[in-house]
Parts: sequence; C-alpha cells; structure tokens
Amino acid sequence: MIESILQTFLLLATFDTILISVSIANFAVSASYLGRETRLTRWRMEKRKQKLSERIKELQNKGLSIEDLKKETKEAENDINALGTRIFFLSWLGAVVFPSIMFIISLIFALLGMNIEILLPNGQAQGLMEQNLLATSAATLGFGFFILLLVIAFIDSAARRLPIPEFDVYFEPKTDTLKMKRKERRSIEFSVHNRGEDIAQNLQIFVNFPPVFKLYLGSYDIVKQTTETDFPNYNAAVFKTRMIHVDTITLYYLDLEAPDEIESYDIPVYIYERKTGLTKYKIAIQVID
Repeated sequence: MIESILQTFLLLATFDTILISVSIANFAVSASYLGRETRLTRWRMEKRKQKLSERIKELQNKGLSIEDLKKETKEAENDINALGTRIFFLSWLGAVVFPSIMFIISLIFALLGMNIEILLPNGQAQGLMEQNLLATSAATLGFGFFILLLVIAFIDSAARRLPIPEFDVYFEPKTDTLKMKRKERRSIEFSVHNRGEDIAQNLQIFVNFPPVFKLYLGSYDIVKQTTETDFPNYNAAVFKTRMIHVDTITLYYLDLEAPDEIESYDIPVYIYERKTGLTKYKIAIQVID
C-alpha cells in the first residue's frame, strides 16, 4: 500500500514536470498569434462599445426602459470580458505562468508526500496526511491541465479564425431596392462597405444588369456576359479597386437608364477579392411609372 502511494506521488511529480514544459511550448505557439489577436480584440471591443451606444440611442428613441438598458449593458460587458479572456490565455501569464503555478503547487505536494516519513514520524498521522497531500496534488494537477486545454483551445481558435474582409452591398441612400422611373437616365450611387476584420485587396466588383437596362460608360468597364456565365447577355459594370480598409465604405457611380417596363429587377453583384475569392450579393431596382 505504501509503495503504491509512493508510486502515485512519483507519477504526479513526473506529470507536473512534463506539463510545465508543455506550457512553455504552448506559449511559443500562442505568441505567434498574440500580436494579431491583441490588435483585433481592441478593434472588436471598440466595435462592441459602438454597437452598445447605437443600441442605447435606438432604445431612447423608442422609449428607454431600465430593464432594456441593463440587458444591453450586461451583454456588452460579457462580450468584452470574453474578448479579454481570450487575450489573457494567449499571453505569457495565461499560457505559462497560470498553469505552471498549478503544476508547481502540485509538484510541491507530491514531493511532500514522497518524504512524509521524514516530516511526520507518527504512523497514523502519516496515513491521513498522505491522503490529503495526494488529493491536493491531484486536484491542482487537474486544474492546471484544464487551464492548459483552454490555452490549446484558444490557440486553435486563433489559428482557425483568420481575419478576413466581409462586405455589405447597397445603393445609396443605404437601400437594397432602388426606385427609378421608366426610361429615366441618371447617375446611381452604389456602395461597398468592408465590415470585416481585414483589409480587402485587389477587388473586382461585377454589377450585373439585365439587358433591358442601358448602361453608359463611366469609371468602370462594361462587359457583356457570355452564355458560359451565370447571367448570359447581362451587362456587367466592372469596378477595379486596389483596397478597401476595415470599416470603410467605398462609393461608386453608375450611369444608367431604366427600361420602359414597370417591374422589379434583381441586380446580382459579384465581388472577387484576394483572400476570400468570390462572394455573391443581390440588390434590386424597381421601375415605377
């Protein structure tokens, strides 16, 4: 029995030593994502605060209630705390110091257990103390291992969750459906908003119009779509843009003449970007009398 307990203490001490090394190795990986995640987290925190401010203004316009305010504030605090926790577990403190403290405490209790005969000559007291030391050493080892798994999970999340551009596409003033009169010709404002977490680069934006629309030359190329494309015989206004920064809206102009038929027409928009490839959107033009 005594030999079995001694072996258990020795095994715990071995695990503690190995896991301290694993913690240090984990930080070598997490450090490579720390700078990027810190920058993104600060940006996400500011966006979350901005969203909360906008939500409070919206609630004020509708008639603010204390319960709604508390709910919105609590949700924002939880989101911001979660972002802070993510950074902590990728940092030196969270990835190495925090779990290593647990493993060192576990190691100390394991070493005390292996030398219990020297510390406590009383045989009955030895047995009780061995059980307490064994339970404490195992518990702190388990807690440290749980922290280690959290660090690995955050590293995996950081590796998978690469920042990419994301877009909102609409006509100005910020609408999915634009109204034009029959046979009306005018300059139309068309916007692409990069609401993602990274700069959009090397963009080609195809705004596809049915052949009943007349598209005039402007600061874009006009490309007739072939039968091999998704929209045969459509005329595409092709805009080429070098980059759109994060949280930036780029405005484009189209010189367009509406058809004579009163109808609602879907306008497919294809955006090709260096990191995301092709993303598809759809807006509409409603021809009215």
